[in-house]
Amino acid sequence: MKFTILFTGNYEPNYNRTTIIKTGLSKLGHKIIEFPFKKRNSETRKQLLKIVENVDFIFLPSFTHKDVPFVKKVCNSKIVIFDPLVSRYLTKVYDYKKFYKYSINALLNIYYDKRALTTSDFVITDTKSHLEYYHSFYGIPREKMDVLYIGNNFDKFYPLNEKQVTDFKEKKYIVGFYGGYIPLQGVMNILETAKLLKNEKDIIFHLIGDGFDYKKAKNFAVKENLSNVIFIGRLPQNELHKKILEFDVALRIFGNTPKTELVIPNKIYHYAACSKPIITKDTPAIKELFTDKIDIFLVSGNPFSISQAILEIKNTPPLSEKLALNSYKKIKEEYNEIKIAEKLINIFIDNFHQKINLKDNI
Repeated sequence: MKFTILFTGNYEPNYNRTTIIKTGLSKLGHKIIEFPFKKRNSETRKQLLKIVENVDFIFLPSFTHKDVPFVKKVCNSKIVIFDPLVSRYLTKVYDYKKFYKYSINALLNIYYDKRALTTSDFVITDTKSHLEYYHSFYGIPREKMDVLYIGNNFDKFYPLNEKQVTDFKEKKYIVGFYGGYIPLQGVMNILETAKLLKNEKDIIFHLIGDGFDYKKAKNFAVKENLSNVIFIGRLPQNELHKKILEFDVALRIFGNTPKTELVIPNKIYHYAACSKPIITKDTPAIKELFTDKIDIFLVSGNPFSISQAILEIKNTPPLSEKLALNSYKKIKEEYNEIKIAEKLINIFIDNFHQKINLKDNI
């Protein structure tokens, strides 16, 4: 069966999670209609009503919490599947620390979360841990949700042996990280790790990206005279991919925020797709897909634990190769863009088969 799916809301069409799903759906032969909008007004309503007539279901991509009630009200006869990816409350209160947890603004974001989750017909989550959080904190029935892991688009992130890449590897052992420097990622723990490994002259840290704690991290590196840390800043995707391929080992999340326990970040999938050994904090969400010392290296998250993991992987080539190969195979075989899109379609069919006109989709 082939379906027509409308992607709409105030979303970023090129955001990683969204492009993985769109790419997979297209490869499977489904038709995608995109209608991103900025304003929830009468003009948007008119355009939506014109577009939605021949659509099988509507998909609200990541971060479109505020748009879900509007779209559902306008297109009430259509199935609306919502992909929150994050809780606005956890992100704004604990990640970016914009609001105190008991403030009016914090409560308002709880309201935005719950309204979107309850108004949509179905919710997909990126982990089982997130699903349980939405159930326990917001009271969303488990049967109204299912897990759709983020996965990877192998058109964009892939290992050295799949496509020709120039040899740009330097001689030092590169410990790599990229991200937005939010507390979830625990970048200050990475800097403390670099401090502990300061005397390991053949180890160098490459930190890609910028964001919330970027200035704090740079100031710390200057204060501690960390000559083993290079801040690279943001990179276009093609250059980012090449830099990841340079890593000897990749670092992910080491924060202490509530969301740290709930997510498997985009970057984990990217590192695995590039066949890199990964070190990250031991959390319930990570262990949904990965197994310690088999396809990932789990640590407590403090700088000493990270430093010891780096040294063990560096000094044990068979372990490094095993972690890299197993994580790559897992993502390549089970969580590529086509598998992710197939799961979304199966979620739609399994939960709304009575509303699907099978005759028109054969």
